[in-house]
Amino acid sequence: MGSSVSVPKCPKGYDAKDFSAILRLYDELDSDGDFLLTSKEVTHIAEVHVRNKILLQDTEVQSQLCKKALCEEDGQRQLNNEISAIKSACALRINGVTAQRTAELKQRLGVIDKRVSTLRAEIRQWEVATVPEKQEMFMGAVGQGFSEFFKYMRSRTQNLREIYPEHYA
Repeated sequence: MGSSVSVPKCPKGYDAKDFSAILRLYDELDSDGDFLLTSKEVTHIAEVHVRNKILLQDTEVQSQLCKKALCEEDGQRQLNNEISAIKSACALRINGVTAQRTAELKQRLGVIDKRVSTLRAEIRQWEVATVPEKQEMFMGAVGQGFSEFFKYMRSRTQNLREIYPEHYA
């Protein structure tokens, strides 16, 4: 090394062996001893540097590709989980709506069945009624005055055609 420039000292807390190896390499590269490196002096070490950089970059590329694959897997897993949750929620909603509508339908059908049963019971009553009972049923429907009788008969003129066929001939 050149005599006009002082030799660098090892920084506090840094390994002395590593520092002396770095200093030795620098001294070997500094062929003219001026403590300044030129392009010509670093040809061999530059090749090593570039090779190392390429290796580091290739390692980083592989690391990023692994991250990409993991990211894709994670994204797909999250999507599948969300779709599954949506499907479950929809299935629960469908089951709830189905149960509700089935109960409503059952209730409405029950009301209809009850009405049909009541009507059939009335029909049976009318079918087995005696003549006096039939007269009483008719009088209950038409009342005793003409006004009530007219209201009842005005929509039953077909019955009049059966009672008075000669009148409509």
